[in-house]
Amino acid sequence: MSANVDCNCKIVPLPASDREPAPQPPDTHENRVAKIKAEVSEIMRKAGKSVPPNDLPPLPDKLPGPGDQAQDPVDILNLIELRKKAAKLPPIESTADLLKEQMNEPPELVEGILHQGSKMYVGGASKSNKTWVLLDLALSVSNGVPWLGFITTKAKVLYCNFEIQREFIRKRIKAIKDERHITEDFDLWNLRGEAAGADVIIPLIIERIKTEAYGLIIIDPLYKLLGAKDENAAGDIASILNMLEKLAVKSKAAVVFADHFSKGNQAGKEHIDRVSGSGVKSRDADSILTFTSHVEKEAYVVEATLRNLKPVEPFSIRWQYPVMIRDQALNPSKLKTAVTKTAQFTEDQLIAAISVKALTSSAWKEAVLHETGMSKATFNRLLVTVKETPGVNFNPDTKQYSYQNPEPAKLA
Repeated sequence: MSANVDCNCKIVPLPASDREPAPQPPDTHENRVAKIKAEVSEIMRKAGKSVPPNDLPPLPDKLPGPGDQAQDPVDILNLIELRKKAAKLPPIESTADLLKEQMNEPPELVEGILHQGSKMYVGGASKSNKTWVLLDLALSVSNGVPWLGFITTKAKVLYCNFEIQREFIRKRIKAIKDERHITEDFDLWNLRGEAAGADVIIPLIIERIKTEAYGLIIIDPLYKLLGAKDENAAGDIASILNMLEKLAVKSKAAVVFADHFSKGNQAGKEHIDRVSGSGVKSRDADSILTFTSHVEKEAYVVEATLRNLKPVEPFSIRWQYPVMIRDQALNPSKLKTAVTKTAQFTEDQLIAAISVKALTSSAWKEAVLHETGMSKATFNRLLVTVKETPGVNFNPDTKQYSYQNPEPAKLA
């Protein structure tokens, strides 16, 4: 006898606490790598950077094992980014291999002054015709004709103008072309009103010219690329110069930038120290040309400091609208000095104090400072000369200074 059993059964899952735990993969190095890669990949996916785990770069050789503190996937991600950046740097090479390699130096765009791919700083006082000089440089290289007496190599030129209005820079270019009877032109990018920090504008220039083969790029003037940076802060200026170097490397062009001198008399300074703001500008450039006022009106002395080329002796130029020309008749040592006022403090004030009575060094200083209001620094500076003045005597026993006129008046 058979029986039909009608059973409506439902499968009820066991409570989670009663389930057998899912099998875990063996704790091997390979499995730990796979787990961390999965976690890193998920972090990148959430950040909008979808990268499959198998496409991630190699992870560190040492990974946490059983009982170790788990390694933070974010640290792994940072390490991956660091390795990517390091991989983009040039390889370390042996000097033996370097010396064996046959290579040609880049062409000299301006013979004896500037190689293609290098950086040149052009400095001068405010309103000293720097833009005229740079426009003449752009036209000279575009036409392969001499500039300030230097032979140039013909190349394509880009001039980034951040300062002069379009109408007036057009007028300047036409005047120079007519004066020099040249025909070839250069590319001009008028960016007046568009100036921004170098970290903003330089990448835009690189992007715009990536399909062009420029030999020379001129940035005029540099201070327009300061943005919010401080021209007296070495770190700020270094970051701008690094961007200009990136422009030179990416474009393989010479990059020339102009800037102004600090205020005041420049004749007493080394020519590379006349630049306004941080001296990093002068230390960074491969070539430096400065245009300092000559004693003659509308004339300048050109001085050069060159990293990769032979020294160039200073020479003089004269402004003859619309260009500068060399003037061999002008002595380049005759720099213009500032008009000085009558000195407020003199050696005579120090001598007068010890003419009355002998004084020790400290008493002498105290008496002069009290009587004249002179600073200690000025006293010390004048003292060097006064000690050598005839009639000034020092008594080593009393350690006092005194003064007696070495040429007493003759009796009648």
